[in-house]
Amino acid sequence: SPQNPSRTNTMTMTSKSNPLGKKLGTTVTPGDRLGNILALRNKGAHLIAGNGTYIRHGHMYASITGQVMAAVQDDGNSENDGNNKWIVSIQQSQQQQPQSAYAKASTSICPQLGSVILGRVTRVVRPSYAVVDIIAMVQNNGQSSAASKQQPYIIPFHEPFAGTLRQNEIRPQSAIELEISDCLRPGDVILARIHALGGEKEYILSTAETELGVVKATCESSGYDLVPVSYKEMECPVTKVKEGRKVAKPRASGAA
Repeated sequence: SPQNPSRTNTMTMTSKSNPLGKKLGTTVTPGDRLGNILALRNKGAHLIAGNGTYIRHGHMYASITGQVMAAVQDDGNSENDGNNKWIVSIQQSQQQQPQSAYAKASTSICPQLGSVILGRVTRVVRPSYAVVDIIAMVQNNGQSSAASKQQPYIIPFHEPFAGTLRQNEIRPQSAIELEISDCLRPGDVILARIHALGGEKEYILSTAETELGVVKATCESSGYDLVPVSYKEMECPVTKVKEGRKVAKPRASGAA
């Protein structure tokens, strides 16, 4: 579980000492990977999840949108054992503070049937399904009322929930059978709706609606974020290589 730095010294991470995969001050979004916990520990850097971050399968991820921050935890032993313990957190901007305040009760919130969630694809099992970490709940998404003009609230969960997106729930209206790897890949951040409740606290997801699907993906060769070019393709801005995705329709695009 994320920890709040009760004892931190004034030392902050510099560009030379930064063991993270992201530069300090970089703006990140839910699902962005910040660092490999085990690999960094072998190099003498211990990462502790602070506000807005969580650890999953040996990696640290962001659970909210904001800037990457870090500070040394001063427990009196770091100088003796030669290891630095960094508390990594995400700092939200002033515009995001009301959203942050709204999410204070996120410790007691669980995904609900019919709700829209933000998730990160962790594994794709061909040909039938994908495994998803459910990292946040999205409110006011997909509404056609005047409230839909407002930015949706993203309420991060303190720990991710397990979700499954089946092949037939990705784009069920498609006239041809879909190859799941042409719709999403590991590391993609998606918007999905909780379609049903599975066993062992597992949630069955759907991206059938046009507003649901991949909202962020990274080019494997260049490392740059892919840009949507159609409802089924995204393009790397550097290599110009196109990759298949079930792209979420941007909310700003109106009713068309």
